[in-house]
Amino acid sequence: MSNKNAYEIRLDVLQMAHDDELAKFHQKLDLLRCEAEKDPRKKMITETEVDGMFPKTKVILERAEELYSFVNA
Repeated sequence: MSNKNAYEIRLDVLQMAHDDELAKFHQKLDLLRCEAEKDPRKKMITETEVDGMFPKTKVILERAEELYSFVNA
């Protein structure tokens, strides 16, 4: 087990938050793709829709704060 300083822990927590939000994004995207494949009347996913679903920095930082509060407790 390595001893990490506070900055390394914060970086790890930020990476976990980023990974969590990116996983949620991919789940939503996969769901939209599956729905589009099942129903040919549905339109294809546009770049604007994908951009709108992509995790924003604010959301990632909020998730990191949530995770870090657990570490801090």
